Formats: sequence, structure tokens, C-alpha cells
Amino acid sequence: MQLQPLRKIKFTLVFNRENRLNLDGTALVTLRAYQGGKNRYFSTGVYLKPEHWDERSLRVKDHPLKAQYNRHLQDFLHHFEAYEFTAIQKYGRCPLRLLDHATAPEDPAPASFTKFCWEELKRPDITPATRRAHRCTLNLLGEFRKEVFFDEIDVHLVTRFDRFMHRREMRLNKIHKHHRFLKAYINRAILFGHLPGDGNPYRQFKPRQEEPERVFLLPAELARLEALEIPSSKCHLEQIRKIFLLCCWTGLRFSDVSTLARPHLEETAKGLQVRKRLKKNGKQLTLPLWLLFKRDGVQWSKPEEIVREALAGRDDDKPLFRISNQYLNRSLKELAALAGIKKKMTSHVARRTFATAMATKVKVPVLQRLLSHSQPDITMIYVKLANSVIEEELEKIDWS
Repeated sequence: MQLQPLRKIKFTLVFNRENRLNLDGTALVTLRAYQGGKNRYFSTGVYLKPEHWDERSLRVKDHPLKAQYNRHLQDFLHHFEAYEFTAIQKYGRCPLRLLDHATAPEDPAPASFTKFCWEELKRPDITPATRRAHRCTLNLLGEFRKEVFFDEIDVHLVTRFDRFMHRREMRLNKIHKHHRFLKAYINRAILFGHLPGDGNPYRQFKPRQEEPERVFLLPAELARLEALEIPSSKCHLEQIRKIFLLCCWTGLRFSDVSTLARPHLEETAKGLQVRKRLKKNGKQLTLPLWLLFKRDGVQWSKPEEIVREALAGRDDDKPLFRISNQYLNRSLKELAALAGIKKKMTSHVARRTFATAMATKVKVPVLQRLLSHSQPDITMIYVKLANSVIEEELEKIDWS
């Protein structure tokens, strides 16, 4: 039986088809496909207020993103027209239902800088920890101003945002971090053409920052922690101590120690080594455990002994130290109290302890590689810390 020929589909852009506005006063622009008395509607993803839609020309008007929206709407319409043409060439006809298989063109330009930021936050290459930190900044920006549009991005806006944070009595470095994240999103907006190349207000505005207190353990404190006898009533702290000491003796971040598993460990002729892609920066690290904190007359180095103990009796590939960072930091407070250490101990204190200890033993490029720092100036912070400790100890000497 020969199929009846179908009329050509008529495509029309329709604003507010349901005649109902959203809570923010906007309504959706849809693409209507009409054929033989039947309609099918497709979302363009563009939401507008009534005053921004020209019903006669079926185009966006008087909107900051007018040109981008109109270009997107025309591309969207032409995409479906092209799909219909291809279907007719292939099948001899194009019923409305076939349009459901049309692949939508690229997403429309974001309606505002705020929406752009939240969309960017969905990027798969962002780590969960980074996503949580950025979400805090975007939530704070939303409290400062519910919706920030691209044409509002200037030095006055970031100055007011800075004052907003200061009025909340936030710490200077916390404010600086929020500025740093916001600056990154502005640079992304420039990259995608939503802002002009010279449109980053942070070229003029420089947020203040103070030197943070970098807590680390001195050799005597580390030795005290290592020799500490943990009471049986707090036996759970034994595992906490091992994890913390492992970080102190390897410089590994908690995110890498907590995911360390058998596949990341290699048995060499000389001893055990770690070969692992680091969580934070994706760099491949090779760390010979047998060379770190060796002991005379003892077969294994300090970090190697901890790892081998964790491996003993296990044949699975699950992480050797399954623990959350929050629980570790909470337990470290108990451990510090038992050891009589007054400093606030966190998982990152261990990494700083390793860095300052090694700063006096190896050259800066080697330390930079051990810590997987991108820039040597970050590594130099720990060299200066180690030097300051040496100066303090020398000043205590009575040379008389």
C-alpha cells in the first residue's frame, strides 16, 4: 500500500504557549511544528519576560542577550527544518512524530552570569571537593544578589561583593578565596564570549590577603606522637595515628592516602613504592617508600612498615585506609590532647610536617617533585618555614 503524501511541516516560534508566567515573570519560547491539523511543541530552552518578545517579528527585543538569543532561536528552527528535509530525502516523508528523534542543537546562551556559573559547576572535570567549595561561593553570591547579569560585571560589583563579605565579618583569607573562585568563573565567561576580553574587573580590583598560619609538627612533637602509648579505651586512635604518621612520612594528601590500594603499590627489588595518579591535580607520582625515613638495623622504612601492615592478609583491591577526612580530623584532636600537643592537628598538618622536615634534607626541585607542586614558589614557602625553625633553635643557644 502506498503511503499518503504528507504536507510540509510549518515551524513557528511561540512565546508563552500556556499563557502562564513562572514565578520570576518569565515564560518559555517553544518551537511549534504544524502538519495536517496537528501540532507538536519543542522547548528552545529560552525563557523571557513578555516585554522582551516581539510578537509580530517573533524575535527577542530589548534584552541584554538579544543577539545571542535570536541567533540561537533561528539556529534551533533551521535545525528542525534541516532534519525534516533529510527525513524526506531518506524516507520520502516526515511525519511529526519523527521530529522527536531530532537532536537538539547547542544549548542557548545563559540568561545571566549566575545561571552560567551554576551550569559550569556541572562540569565533569571538577572534583567533588572543588564543587563543594565553589557551591559555597555561588550561594554567597546569590545571597549578595539573586541574579547577576553579564552586563553588571564590573569593578563596582566586585567591590560591593567584597564589602558584603566584610560586613559579615568573614576572615580575610576566606574572602580572598571567594574572590578567587569568582574570578575563575568570570574568566570562563570571557572564554566563551559572554564577556569582552578585557571584561574581568579583577584586573583593577585586588582583594586583600593575609599570611595564613601554617601549622606543622616539630621533630620533637612528631617523636612524642610516635612514642605515645594509647590507652585501651581509645584503641580506635591507633589507626588514626598510623594514617597521620603515614602522611607525615610521605607527604601524601589525605585524598590520596584514603584511596591508596594494592594496585597503587609496586614491589621492587629494593622495596615498596607508590605509583598513583594524584586526586588533586591528576599528576602521576612515583614515591619509593623504602627511601623515606629509613631506620638502621630495621628491614623496612617507617612508611613502608605501615603500608605493609595494612596489606597483610588482604587480597582485595579496596582502599587500605577507609576513613572520612571529617572523622580523621575529629579523632586527631583526641590524639593531640593525649600527646600533649597544643597545636590544632588536621590531616594537612601532616603534609606540612613532611614538607618542612624534607626542606632541610633535599634540594628545592626534588621537594617540589615530592609534593607535586606546580610552581616552585609554593614549595619555597616550606623551605622558609624550615629555615625559620632553624633560626629559632639557634637563637636559643647560649654561646657564652
